[in-house]
Amino acid sequence: MTLSSRWPAVLQAVMQGQPRALADSHYPQWHPAPVTGLMNDPNGFIWFAGRYHLFYQWNPLGCDHRYKCWGHWSSADLVHWQHEPMALMPDEEYDRNGCYSGSAVDNNGVLTLCYTGNVKFDDGGRTAWQCLAVQNDDGTFAKLGPVLPLPDGYTGHVRDPKIWWHDGLWYMVLGAQDRQQRGKVLLFTSADLHTWASCGEIAGHGVNGLTDAGYMWECPELFELDGTHVLICCPQGLAREPHRYHNTDPAGWTSGAFDYQTPAFA
Repeated sequence: MTLSSRWPAVLQAVMQGQPRALADSHYPQWHPAPVTGLMNDPNGFIWFAGRYHLFYQWNPLGCDHRYKCWGHWSSADLVHWQHEPMALMPDEEYDRNGCYSGSAVDNNGVLTLCYTGNVKFDDGGRTAWQCLAVQNDDGTFAKLGPVLPLPDGYTGHVRDPKIWWHDGLWYMVLGAQDRQQRGKVLLFTSADLHTWASCGEIAGHGVNGLTDAGYMWECPELFELDGTHVLICCPQGLAREPHRYHNTDPAGWTSGAFDYQTPAFA
């Protein structure tokens, strides 16, 4: 029997320990935290149906980066958080090695998640699928499967979709690594969240004159702030400088103008 087939029983056992964890004097009272295991990458932050929803990367089975699921909290005031049932778990072939980071959107009144399905091969290779899931009436989520395969010209390190709606189209930025092991941010558009068209690279090594930009850019976010567009991402592999880039996974930002007609970011 595979772990995928045993996830419901595994999760039931994990959640049976929730009252004990919440009563522990060392359990955080202010900051949201899982009841067990490892968490990272809060994502999918959204206001929906009268509550804030915050999802997060979670391995409930240990303090390592295997078995990445999507945990789920909700709140009415951003102070008091409620544990919700787990949103996603790696129980399909296209996400068997982890449901990686992504985003949440309101698609005509349906809370919809877009995430990266991570698949690793025995020879050390890997691939990635960008996938959708929608919330059921009972608060659980139903997976709709992959909507975007690995783009040509890139390694299996393509992940962390951030999606937003603008003027009749959905836009998606993805962190990526090309086959020369250079970090990039890719842009896609869609009318329905299911069929995506590539708009190319909008940031990273070799774009807008940038060089030495690391070997992978993770978790991109593009938004407008006071008339200026801001791109946030987490580049990996930046060369150390005397007072910068001494941590292995820094986060950074750059500001500019995003042209929706081209589209391009400069």
